[in-house]
Formats: sequence, structure tokens, C-alpha cells
Amino acid sequence: MTANLELQRVSEWNGLRGFANLLRKENCAWWSTRRWWINALLWPGMLGGLVAVMLFMLPAVADATGDPAVAAAGGPLPFGLQMARTIFFEMGSMALAFGAIVLSQDLILDEKHSGVTEWLLAKPVARRSYVLAKLTSSVLAILVLLIVLPVLVTYLLFFVRLGSPYPLLPFLGGVGIMSIHTLFYLTLALMLGTIFNSRAPILGIALGAVMGGGLIGGLIQQLMYVMPWALGKVAALVADSQPVPTGLLWIPLTASILWSVVFAIVATVKFERMEF
Repeated sequence: MTANLELQRVSEWNGLRGFANLLRKENCAWWSTRRWWINALLWPGMLGGLVAVMLFMLPAVADATGDPAVAAAGGPLPFGLQMARTIFFEMGSMALAFGAIVLSQDLILDEKHSGVTEWLLAKPVARRSYVLAKLTSSVLAILVLLIVLPVLVTYLLFFVRLGSPYPLLPFLGGVGIMSIHTLFYLTLALMLGTIFNSRAPILGIALGAVMGGGLIGGLIQQLMYVMPWALGKVAALVADSQPVPTGLLWIPLTASILWSVVFAIVATVKFERMEF
């Protein structure tokens, strides 16, 4: 009985005190509830279903109706692959950005309103551990559920349609670009959750950045090089082994990574200064 009452000493860096326990809590919120299997069915089913339509149904319909785009692409099969890449990488990047925002909007806000955050911070934990635990668990979950599973389904569909493996390295290159695009909006939503106390500005700013990015970038071309708005099209070009316009690959890719780091730092600093 006495042994059960003894505390166990944990060796942790003081700057990230409590990180391991908080990370375990956040992982349980993803993987010990129905949250994981709902998303595991939703995203592969939605994106994989759209890709399947582009690969197996649309080419036959377009060819039967005499669509000139089929001949321009080189036949029904190349036309279907072209449309499938566009759907998966361009439209899929936007869809996954929406998903990352919706799934991460309440990471901090919900617990802040319910009083859980205040209760947790009364324990011997560092505030930065709280933010970084949420970020780490969400990055892992979103990469697995929103990226890896739909990618596996899509690549399998490509394999079935072609009858042989699709070129793997270009495909993975496109997936990597799409992943960075998704993580940009995840960290943006996390940062906004530390700044605002309601969902409206979080969703308004984050979703506005996704939907209005192309329009703003069309008006101010220079912004396309420092924001992730062109990465969906770039991912499709890379997956198709097509040349990417000068400056539209490494510059916005690097900028998006740096923005994600900045968002994470701002979220941590803002949360450390927050009063409860």
C-alpha cells in the first residue's frame, strides 16, 4: 500500500516540463476516441472516390461525347490520369487545408473555455509543453489520417488503372508539397486559437486565407512566392514530372515551412503570456 502512494520521479528538461504526459493526453484524444476512425474513413473515401471517378468513369464519358480534351491529352487513359492528378493534388490540397483548420480550431480554444487549460496549468507543467504537445499530436494525426491514408488509396487506384506502378518518386514529391501546404494551415489555426477567444475570427481568417489566396495572389503576383497558394498546382506538376515555373517551387516551399515555424513560435509565446 505504501509503495502505491510513492511518487515516481520523472527526469525532464525544465523548459518542457510535463510534455510527455500532455502528449499522451493529446494522443488519446485522437486515437482513443471515434475521432480517428471517422477521419480515417472520411478523407480516403472522399478523395479516393473523386480520383476513382476521374480515372474510371469520366474518360469513357468524355470520349463518348467527343470531348476534344481527350484527344488533346493523348487518349482516355492519359486524360483520366491528368484529371485525377488535378483533383487529388490541386483540389485535394484545398480540401485538406479546410480539414486541418476545422480539426485544429478547437485545440486550445475549447479547453480554454471549459477551464481544462487553467486546471492543467495549475499542475507542474510548462506552458510551452501544453502548446507543443497539442501541435505534435495534431501534426502526427493529420499526416496519417489526412495525408498518408488518402495517398495510399490514390496510389492503389493509379496502379489498378495503369496496370503497373505509377512513378513513385514524382508522386511522393507531390505528396510532400501537399503535406507542407496542409501543415501551414494547421499551425496557422493553432496560432489563431491563442490570439482569439471565439471560433469566428479563427475560421474567418484561416478559411479566408485558403479560399482568397488564389485571388489575392492573382492581384499581387509577388505574394505567390512567399505564401503557399501555388503549392497545390506545383504538387500536381511535380507528380506528373512536369517542369515547374521558375521560382514557384523552392521559394514558396521554403517560405511555407518558415511560416509554419513562425506560427508555432508565436502560438507558444502568446500562450505563455496569457492570463487565466
